[in-house]
Amino acid sequence: MSAQQQAEEGLRRAVAQTRGDAHAILEAVADRYRKVRHAGPMTRGSREARICTVSTELFGYGPRAEAAEREALRLAPPVDPKLPLTRGEYAVKLHTVLSGRSL
Repeated sequence: MSAQQQAEEGLRRAVAQTRGDAHAILEAVADRYRKVRHAGPMTRGSREARICTVSTELFGYGPRAEAAEREALRLAPPVDPKLPLTRGEYAVKLHTVLSGRSL
């Protein structure tokens, strides 16, 4: 295997790990929103804080956690304060993203 092929394979594995880590974060966030105060209002701050917290819980601190957190924030649907949404409804949106279906 050439050096370029090794580099490409290393990059592919890093991207796959980051995507898998981000999915693990979003699954944990969705599970939390379904189980804890599911009827409560969903906010932008909650979305960002919960993703950050779960990233740290799962992966600690460092480059892996940072990459996973960035990818999870990119994948997670935005929260529009003009459109009321409960935490449980947001969990459904997260599961839609994780299953690969569009919103």
